[in-house]
Amino acid sequence: MTSADLPESRRSDAKRAQDQRRRERMRSDGSVERYTAEEIGARDDWVCGLCQDPVDQAYQHPDPRSPSIDHVRCIAAGGSDTRDNVRLTHWGCNHERNASTPLGTVEEAETQRAVLLRIPALRAYAESLRAEDMVRRSQAFHSPERYRAKLARRVERYEREGR
Repeated sequence: MTSADLPESRRSDAKRAQDQRRRERMRSDGSVERYTAEEIGARDDWVCGLCQDPVDQAYQHPDPRSPSIDHVRCIAAGGSDTRDNVRLTHWGCNHERNASTPLGTVEEAETQRAVLLRIPALRAYAESLRAEDMVRRSQAFHSPERYRAKLARRVERYEREGR
């Protein structure tokens, strides 16, 4: 059941609880810094960290081209809320990435494969995976070209819906 399935009063309670858990994770890590989108944008030369295209400050949310801050290692996975762990992105690129992080090394792929091996329904699939292939597919999935294409589709839909 998602929060969208709940009545309005319970949905706000669920959202508050979710926000509280996120704040507790951030506090327990101990690494929290104050920063602004303008500060991170200036540091990153107003270039999206995912699609590598310029980010225009004139666009405002919910436009997919609007500036957004992306946590390189998401907080849910133990990332910190610090300048070193954030980058500027388009909102659409950030939304497309969600909590998915590209595999950078064979060791990371082996770790992910080990998790899959522990799940009975996925064991046969995990046994067929090669770490090198996992890294290659992950890098292709997170390529700037793919983010550009996804952003273009989001912008087209956004404009077609006349928002």
